[in-house]
Amino acid sequence: MKLDKKKILFIAGILVSIICSWLFARKIEWSSLGEAFREAKYIYIFPTVIILFIAHYIRAIRWEVLLSPIKRVSVLNLFSANMIGFMANNVLPARLGEVIRPIMIARKEKIKVSTSLATVAIERVFDILGVIVIASLLFCFLPSDNETNSQAVILQLKKWSAIMAFLGICAITTLFLLSLYPKRAGAVFEKLLFVFPHHLRDKLVNMLHSFISGLQVFDHKTKLLWAGALSIVIWLLNAASIYVLCYSFDIGLSFAGSCFVAVCLALAVALPQAPGFIGVFHIATQKSLDVFGIDLSSAQSFAILLWAINFVPITITGLLFLWREGISFGEMSHYDEEKIPE
Repeated sequence: MKLDKKKILFIAGILVSIICSWLFARKIEWSSLGEAFREAKYIYIFPTVIILFIAHYIRAIRWEVLLSPIKRVSVLNLFSANMIGFMANNVLPARLGEVIRPIMIARKEKIKVSTSLATVAIERVFDILGVIVIASLLFCFLPSDNETNSQAVILQLKKWSAIMAFLGICAITTLFLLSLYPKRAGAVFEKLLFVFPHHLRDKLVNMLHSFISGLQVFDHKTKLLWAGALSIVIWLLNAASIYVLCYSFDIGLSFAGSCFVAVCLALAVALPQAPGFIGVFHIATQKSLDVFGIDLSSAQSFAILLWAINFVPITITGLLFLWREGISFGEMSHYDEEKIPE
């Protein structure tokens, strides 16, 4: 059987999730876990879910800002595509939702897919930069004790934050240069493709120019600043959802601690893994709470509930929006196999 890149990533993701699930489950004390869930205050689930949906709606507003120089798109349509995309990330391999949602908007709004993909690429760069900003501020508030486990997690956070900072700066610089010198970028790209047949080379160059046309937001400093501010708000809301849910298990976590957990989760879910972030999400939550001395049973029960809140309502909402759009699940799952139009 021939393994392509998609299958290799899928297999790697499954293995990562299996290992993380084992690491999480092997230390579960089932009696203590059951007691934690029996004593939990589930009333805090409702504000947590509301905060998460507000964060997703602000993501749609940010996407509208990035698309506005190209075409005015309804925030509701973008919210719909976002929810379908996040639902797809929960149930399909290889994070296909990141490809599905720009394709949906491109189809609905009659814009080129490569142009729509460019705005999603900018989104991801802003997400990285938002995490970097919050992580950098966190180092002033993290505990300074000498516990081995806590220090190890903090050192890992600093290491991966530095890597993300480097990647984010490289990405934003590349996108900015592409938008600033589109003709030169096209000429260089065409020269790099000299080994390809003429018709294929022309098609790829046209796709690059379509992609660059999605970077028009770089010509609008106000929109860029607004998108950056919204990115910070999104991550603060993610932290707020963690902070509120802590009350379900009487976990005394500060808002800075909640930001720390949010950053650790952002770094963890960037890894290849099974659909729904199973295992990786759980172990990342548990380990990040361990930094603040949260007992194992509370940390594990919190991780399970937080994962369920991020999985179940988002998946159901995404499926409802999929039904609203009149698209079958099977049709959506094959979007990534379509040829991207020029």
